[in-house]
Amino acid sequence: MISMTVGWSGTIQEFLHTDQHQFSQALQHSIPDASDSQLRAWIDTYQCLVDLFLEVPELNAQLLFEYQLFRGGGRRPDIVLLVNDQVLIIECKSYHQISDGECIQTSLYVRDLEHYHSAIQLQPVTVSGILLLTKDNRNHVHFHESFNIFIAAKYGLLKILRRLAAKQQSPVLSIHDMLQGYYSPSPSMLEAASAIMKNEPLPRVRALDSSNFEAIHHTLQQIIQQAKAHDEHHLVLVTGEPGAGKTYLGLLLAHEHEKAVYLSGNGPLVDVLQHSLQNSTFVQRLYNYKMDYIKHGRVPHEQIIIFDEAQRAWDQNQVNTSFERSPYPAPNMSEPDIIMEIATKNKKWSVTIGLVGEGQEIYRGEEGGIALWNHALENKNVIVHGKYEAATFRHALHVRTTETLHLDTSLRTHAAQTYSQFVIQFIQGEIKAAAHLLENLDSSRFHLRITRHLEKAKYVARHLYSDDSKTVGVVCAGGADHQKQIPVLPRNERYERPSKIAQYFTVPTSDYYCKTLQYSITEFQSQGLELDFAILEWDNDFYLQNGSWTGKHFQRSVKDPLQIKRNAYRVNLTRGRDGLIIYIPEKPELEETWHTLKHVLRIQELL
Repeated sequence: MISMTVGWSGTIQEFLHTDQHQFSQALQHSIPDASDSQLRAWIDTYQCLVDLFLEVPELNAQLLFEYQLFRGGGRRPDIVLLVNDQVLIIECKSYHQISDGECIQTSLYVRDLEHYHSAIQLQPVTVSGILLLTKDNRNHVHFHESFNIFIAAKYGLLKILRRLAAKQQSPVLSIHDMLQGYYSPSPSMLEAASAIMKNEPLPRVRALDSSNFEAIHHTLQQIIQQAKAHDEHHLVLVTGEPGAGKTYLGLLLAHEHEKAVYLSGNGPLVDVLQHSLQNSTFVQRLYNYKMDYIKHGRVPHEQIIIFDEAQRAWDQNQVNTSFERSPYPAPNMSEPDIIMEIATKNKKWSVTIGLVGEGQEIYRGEEGGIALWNHALENKNVIVHGKYEAATFRHALHVRTTETLHLDTSLRTHAAQTYSQFVIQFIQGEIKAAAHLLENLDSSRFHLRITRHLEKAKYVARHLYSDDSKTVGVVCAGGADHQKQIPVLPRNERYERPSKIAQYFTVPTSDYYCKTLQYSITEFQSQGLELDFAILEWDNDFYLQNGSWTGKHFQRSVKDPLQIKRNAYRVNLTRGRDGLIIYIPEKPELEETWHTLKHVLRIQELL
């Protein structure tokens, strides 16, 4: 819980008695590295508001300028106006032409304060956003439904202020309330991992409080205690949609228990976590862990094994294939076989926790799914917990079927709880059902847009988080990489550290950093990771034809190439926390896809 800072605050009367120099000095003291353009913008805003407030001397209101949102990546709404039972977030622009980027920015400020600020949540106030065009002297104002904000010319704001003055009452919230309150946004995966490493509690956020995250965490702790007390072996399968908190949960458990390890076969995820946390033991590569056992017969000491993306575990054939150039004989075991052997061999008790993201199998050898875990339990006396029926795990000692081990709330997309289900319906070709799930997306302030102009998408993305640490980047489906307009992130050079994917997510000075928009990442690099905002470069590898999905540039040696391609797009469609721009190139195969997005689903085209 962190209190706020502000550049300048006071009543309207105090503002009118503060001269331009004093005002600018106060803001410069708060933001010493402000650019010349920022200084000019402050002066422009000051002059504009002086003109307006002099017209409404009876207005009883308080102001906060450059109100910094901690844990918000350095983001600062220009103005927070407290008047009556209203909180107005005002973003000021000194030019006439605005892009969707400014509108999205304003809308996200509203969402963040409305959902994550303690003082606002405790009081019966309405939070609204206004994008103010300070150089436009008209009295024009209109409500933009797609963004849920007002767009107002200079004297359009005056109309709003006069209406508020006519309903005059003391502000429900004060400057003191705002500064003493705390702002606890839903953390990114990397922020959550960092908090866990520092023994800090995850920020209390509305989405987490309304989910069953804590209940599942408690259940897992109980199973671990039961295994210890009765010398039992357990396999627990925790399911959840993309962004539901599976990684948070796994990292938290690994850190809480001494004999625990978090394993992932997702190399990019491990690279990013290890570099971000500057720790190589907290999260380990599955490959290194299993190879140490296979090559040398060493049984790792951990009794709690958290296996990330358990549905993507390699089958026996893929494991054997990985040994083709090895001097060691192929083990003739799947990855679940290896993990369960490690978990149970010469150990009195163990708990293996498989984190399952269904519909995210994206590589050959991953299609065996959960059935591989049943085979791995043969003759091992393991108790299984999860939503699966007993018949699924006929080799288990007992199966305790429960739906309560399914994470039911997306933490990634904030208030947009229907978005993940929309993605599932859409890529399955259930277009009508998908359209229904989009009906309230704008009101949740998750911003989904389409465009046929890549440069327009990049322009919006660049300006959306220009002055803070929030991330934006480009994702695409793997295959036919040579035809992508934004090159796919190249392979690492030998012994390159940090890896290019770690640079993409965590090194702002790197040419590979996501916000440069010079490189895209595929589902193989993005899975398990996230961006605050994403551009998805759609390609002619997956497209609608006569109402059904088809494609090309499929992976070889997979059982169901089209399903693997569906999964790739499902991963990419769920990478953005705040929103997503889908870029559809003008290729003949993509015309029906474009028409469906624009005219059937009615997704707004980027302006």
